[in-house]
Amino acid sequence: MKIRITVLLFIGFLTIYSCGTNEKSRKITAFVQPPDESSANLQPPEKIEIQDLRKIIREGEITFETADVNETKSLITKTTMELNGYITKESADDYTDRIEQTLIIRVPADKFDLLLAKISESARKIESKNIKALDVTEEYIDVEARLKTKKELENRYRELLAKASKVEEILSIEKEIGQLRADIESIEGRLRYLKDRVAFSSLTATYYQKINSAFGFSSKFGQAIRYGWKNLLWFFIGLTTIWPFIILLGGGLFAGFRINRKRKNRGKSA
Repeated sequence: MKIRITVLLFIGFLTIYSCGTNEKSRKITAFVQPPDESSANLQPPEKIEIQDLRKIIREGEITFETADVNETKSLITKTTMELNGYITKESADDYTDRIEQTLIIRVPADKFDLLLAKISESARKIESKNIKALDVTEEYIDVEARLKTKKELENRYRELLAKASKVEEILSIEKEIGQLRADIESIEGRLRYLKDRVAFSSLTATYYQKINSAFGFSSKFGQAIRYGWKNLLWFFIGLTTIWPFIILLGGGLFAGFRINRKRKNRGKSA
């Protein structure tokens, strides 16, 4: 009887213990369960933008054939204006078999590829295309550092100038400031040049239109006569400009002829 009671008590104890353990297990599970994603306000991490500190000068050349040089020039001019660029130089040449034009264009550096693509699309035949990039980062940083150092030194000299009382000191300090100011202006000019070249890329576009190259004997014969007459007139004009030398040369030849003749006559009489 005592054994049964003991067994029952033991079974009851195990039952109560197992219920408590399950309760604790449920509480622990509930504690570690992740929160509902729908109720969480999750924000993506902010992107850290890293500025590219490189200073690149981009230049290019393109030579191509076009169907109409005038239309191509209008297209390039319009595209350049749309890209906030400008044309620095233009030239035109007429050859026997073609008409050729050249434009030097400058556009913002980030628009350079777009300009090159627009021009390439309008070309009938691209003969050559050369693009180069010059990294001037090291020089750019060096120029900025030199400029900062020079300006700091100038400020120190100006502080000394304000405290100087002797004429010799004042003149000496002003001389140093004048030399520093000249150096600063030179460095600032170089820095402006680098900034401009980096900010605006340059493209030299040479395009041509082929024309009929028939010989045209009659027209060329007429041109030859006109050119010959012009050359003859220029020949007389040239002679007119050197008339003193012609007179001196003629006088010298005449005097030499007379002297030679007298010598011959003396030889015969002897």
